[in-house]
Amino acid sequence: MMVLFVKYTVMTSVVLLMLGVGLGTPFKQVVEVARKFGLVARGVVANFLVVPVLIYLALLWIPLAPEVKIGILLMAAAPVAPMAPPFVGMAKGDVPYSVGLMVIVAVLSIVLTPLILSLTMPAGEGALVLDPMQIVKTLVTMQLIPIAAGMALRSARPAWSDRLLGFVSRLGQVGLLVGVGLLLASQARQIASVELLAWVVLILLVILSLWVGGWMMMGQSGELRRSLAVSTAIRNIPLAFVVANANFPGTVVAPVALIFSTFTMVLSVAYGKLMLSREVGEAA
Repeated sequence: MMVLFVKYTVMTSVVLLMLGVGLGTPFKQVVEVARKFGLVARGVVANFLVVPVLIYLALLWIPLAPEVKIGILLMAAAPVAPMAPPFVGMAKGDVPYSVGLMVIVAVLSIVLTPLILSLTMPAGEGALVLDPMQIVKTLVTMQLIPIAAGMALRSARPAWSDRLLGFVSRLGQVGLLVGVGLLLASQARQIASVELLAWVVLILLVILSLWVGGWMMMGQSGELRRSLAVSTAIRNIPLAFVVANANFPGTVVAPVALIFSTFTMVLSVAYGKLMLSREVGEAA
């Protein structure tokens, strides 16, 4: 009973968060970002190619438990979380770019996330069987449809969208916190069993993701570099939870994704402050 409650709490929260993204994102804003093809391409390549490939190659050489690797690979294949834009704002990055990229990535995820997981998932893990069609279904119902519905309502009834936005987003955030809290409580023993090496690797991979995002925007403004760095580091933990619970229940896959996500948020804040301090120092 508790497992089902956690599952549906997380799923409902994801839908509400994605609906909130749509309600707060005018379609013309996404179009404006999409027109900046070069900048969008950098974000897409960083999130769907460079980071997954580097993480996959790193895990080939690091002796981690298969379930830990699966949790990391799941996060690598689920980019740009709905929580990324607020962290981009804290880093004084380009928030409109982050929001537009997030919506574009959400659409591309329908095809690319299952493809990345199919190519990178370790073989021969017994009961841990990847179901690509289940992932596609999850992405469509949990991510694409709510975003599209929110954007449609935003276009048709802007005033209603403004009223709903705060309530829907807050309810989704609270629901996700409740789901995460229950997950932590129910899987505390599994989290404690995660080896020390895995914790170190997770920190290093988050730093790598931040570096990739910043490097992919080399030559652009500091705002854009910080925006892509933070957007690339903060992976889509709500989506990872849903996929992990649907495909890998009762394992450390979801807890590893949670640990990864926690490090991304903490280190993204630190990265933003470091980059801002460096820019202030260089300007002086």
